[in-house]
Amino acid sequence: MENEEIEKVASMASIDLTEEEKQKLEGDMENILDWFSRLDEIDTEDVDPAFQPIEIKNEMREDKVEKCLEREKALENTKNKEDGFFKGPSTG
Repeated sequence: MENEEIEKVASMASIDLTEEEKQKLEGDMENILDWFSRLDEIDTEDVDPAFQPIEIKNEMREDKVEKCLEREKALENTKNKEDGFFKGPSTG
């Protein structure tokens, strides 16, 4: 993964990275992609698909009304705000 792609992902996630962090992430992403490419080399022709052997059940909880976070408190740690709201990336 090239530095340009790392910058694009960081931009979409609205995080600022130092050059050192970008280089580390570039190496980490290369390792991850390498491991995934190794999976492509495995012969799975005669392997049946695996299914969840244990039933999965959603654990639901009762909804409770609680005091909300104040708007100013929610926005205090972001630079991406405008007119009292979070400001998202433009889609243009």
